[in-house]
Amino acid sequence: MSKRKDPSFKKPWNLQRTELQKDYEAAKEALKRKFGLGQILGKSKVVQDIHEKINKISSCDVNVLISGESGTGKELAARAIHYLSSRAGKPFIPVNCSAIPESLFENELFGHVKGAFTDAGLPQSGLVKEAEGGTLFLDEIGVISPFIQAKLLRLLQDNEYKPLGDPRPLKEV
Repeated sequence: MSKRKDPSFKKPWNLQRTELQKDYEAAKEALKRKFGLGQILGKSKVVQDIHEKINKISSCDVNVLISGESGTGKELAARAIHYLSSRAGKPFIPVNCSAIPESLFENELFGHVKGAFTDAGLPQSGLVKEAEGGTLFLDEIGVISPFIQAKLLRLLQDNEYKPLGDPRPLKEV
């Protein structure tokens, strides 16, 4: 019996790595097809312009503001940008800001350290940390209080945020 037909035969690590690399690339392409520009349908000049802008933006590492009426596809555009970018292998975290009570928003977004408040027995990472290296999509951002908007501005400008109860800022990567 040849070694290749023997079920106990193990492939050399470089062949396993090559196969894993091919599987990874195939999965990445499947994500691009599923969540990329294929979800934004239409042949009009406006849709073509949107496709072009998404392609340009996805090649840059920048913060993006997508504006439009409710139901116009802002999340589809954000997903397309994410899955066409170098962040595609990292999390895409959509957040409906209007669904989070104002009193909980800061904790949801930035998390907290142990002892930050009553019942904070364990530290908790926030959505910013969960999206690290990927995309945090904040929908309905206009409903957020000016206090939280100022903290978000600091995150956008300096890539820093403070979990509740932590005296030192953390860097977002």
